[in-house]
Amino acid sequence: MADAVQKVEFFIPAPACSCSGPVSLRDAEKLSRLEVLMSEVERRFPSAELVRYPMSDDRAYTEGLARLASYLREAGEEDFASRVAFSLRYVLPAVAVDGRLVAYGRVPDLEEVEYTLRTGEARRED
Repeated sequence: MADAVQKVEFFIPAPACSCSGPVSLRDAEKLSRLEVLMSEVERRFPSAELVRYPMSDDRAYTEGLARLASYLREAGEEDFASRVAFSLRYVLPAVAVDGRLVAYGRVPDLEEVEYTLRTGEARRED
């Protein structure tokens, strides 16, 4: 797996929206931690393809929503997957590596992402 280009996908919550109200301190902290994680993954794994789906961007929203729903379904989260647009508050942020959901609803540790990059298996701690 080390020879193939690996893809790390980050599903980034909107900082605030009309449906969820103003950003809370907890949500702001998650966004900050996700930014740090994205920078660290980019630095430590320069050959990996990083894809960001900022849910505040209309262009990324549709594709990100479809991919996230697919990953949630594969993880056995059919309820969230079937109503993903209405579940974003609960499932974001999310990170996937090569089509495997590493974490959702929280920012994973760098070690979780690294483990999946090295083994191809998600070691989720949800």
